[in-house]
Amino acid sequence: MIKTDHRDVRERRRKQENREAILHAAEAVILRKGLAAASMDDVAAEADFSKATLYRYFKNKAELLFEILLHFLEDMDAGLAGIRAGGGSCRDRLRESILYTFRFQAQKENLSRVFMMDRSFLKLMQVFIADESNLSQEAERRFVRKIREKRRRMMENVGLLLKEGEAAGEFKSMDVLSTVLFLSAVVQGYFHEKFWLGMKPNIDKDVYLLERLIWQGIGNPKNRIKE
Repeated sequence: MIKTDHRDVRERRRKQENREAILHAAEAVILRKGLAAASMDDVAAEADFSKATLYRYFKNKAELLFEILLHFLEDMDAGLAGIRAGGGSCRDRLRESILYTFRFQAQKENLSRVFMMDRSFLKLMQVFIADESNLSQEAERRFVRKIREKRRRMMENVGLLLKEGEAAGEFKSMDVLSTVLFLSAVVQGYFHEKFWLGMKPNIDKDVYLLERLIWQGIGNPKNRIKE
């Protein structure tokens, strides 16, 4: 029984490692060849897997692209969760969260550029804004649910940090959900606007400016930290 359990654990680990290898290989191929030109054959060769093995993990290119996006959110969520669970003041952890988000997006900037400039992908991304009931494929509906759930969890984690700051007297009393949505829009929007304007982010300076702006909005004036 124990041996069987060990085998199951090893098999799950092997499958997860293979999935990670395929996703990283797909990113490399897309960066090198572009989104439209990248093929499942290219990804299989890059990952050093047979095409049959690749198709056991991903049924088609669209599913692989969706999983790259989900993987992006999973990696970001894991980093942010680690910061929230760490020590330090809530303000420090909020600053670290913004800094992590900027660094993560800068690291993935070239990949994001390929996705955001590709017409076929933008058409594919209409799935995100579609009413789930209007989607024809169950795979699409399942993917939209996964993305929305992941985004919801990320928002909830930020909300927990804000509530902790409220309880500690660091932050004002606030509408937590609205504040989370606003923070997300500001942080993501600031980075994306620089991207579209062709401006390189100055991460330390940008985070400093954003953090000061946010702190002026939610910081408790009775608990100001000397700058």
